[in-house]
Amino acid sequence: MAANLQRIHIIWLIVLCSILHFAFPQENGTDRTSAQNFSCVVKSYIFKGPSMNCTWKAGKEAPKDTQYFLWLKYNTKEEIECPHYICDKLGRHIGCYFPNVTVNGDRVDLTVNGSSEESPIQPSSHNHQPYLLEKLGPPRNFTVNCQEQSSYCTVKWNPPPSSRGVPEHCFRYQIKDEIRNTYQNITEAASSKNYSKGVRQRLRIRTIKQITCPLTEEFGEWSEPIEFGADPNPFPLGLLVFVVAGTIIVSLVLILACKRSHAWKKIIAPIPQPKDIIKQYEKNMEKACMDSLLTTAEDEKITLVEEMTVKTYDLTDQQLNLRNYGNTIALRVHTASKMN
Repeated sequence: MAANLQRIHIIWLIVLCSILHFAFPQENGTDRTSAQNFSCVVKSYIFKGPSMNCTWKAGKEAPKDTQYFLWLKYNTKEEIECPHYICDKLGRHIGCYFPNVTVNGDRVDLTVNGSSEESPIQPSSHNHQPYLLEKLGPPRNFTVNCQEQSSYCTVKWNPPPSSRGVPEHCFRYQIKDEIRNTYQNITEAASSKNYSKGVRQRLRIRTIKQITCPLTEEFGEWSEPIEFGADPNPFPLGLLVFVVAGTIIVSLVLILACKRSHAWKKIIAPIPQPKDIIKQYEKNMEKACMDSLLTTAEDEKITLVEEMTVKTYDLTDQQLNLRNYGNTIALRVHTASKMN
């Protein structure tokens, strides 16, 4: 009997909790009001401790007067509120900058709380290992040295700073040739590489971790590019001089040969111009008429009687030209008769 009463009490408690959960959702905050897209990045430096930047977005159902607050807690310490917030246009906190963070093997708790006068805001909690959030910077002192007595250039670099001070053998590198758009992975713990002087190079470098080392899995940041080398001359100067000299010698030999064989006059002879067919035809006709009239004048005497009669005619320019042409011939015949 007592066991049955205990079971009934448990069932009633479950039902009551369910009713309270649905009747008073504001106890845990309104849905979709918590901070969204929360992410953090740790960066390391040489002369100061690592820092951490965190960003987030306001919840889709969060009222406009919502304000968010970020708290960080190590395992054995009290919570620390963000010392430097980043705000959006509405003045809401959407980011935080921690100037100094402790990075070790321990995990940290990050909680984003919110407040609003219109409705309760859901909290957002996250738990991370800080060294996995680290974004490695570019390798330091990325330089090139090209010696005059050498046929190659040496590219050198140093490993980037890390939050945990890992040794150099924990880093691998990737070099990008921006001219040819190629990548080269350097798997060994190297800090230099040789390149030929006769090839133009534009290189960047970034860091990746060795598999066995406690570092982030992501690639580091690219360095600034360095340029060196020169493109090989596609047409050597010696060959160019030889081609020009050979062309001049061959041209002189051809000119002398043409002059000696009198072929030069034929080559440079002026091109005959086309004749004027109409003028040639008029000259031929005039010569034919003159020959015919002179032949007739030898056999008989021609007496010209010129009669001047004034008449009006409507003649075209072509007819006038023909009449004038005939008169000219008649006058020439008349003159020839008198000479005979």
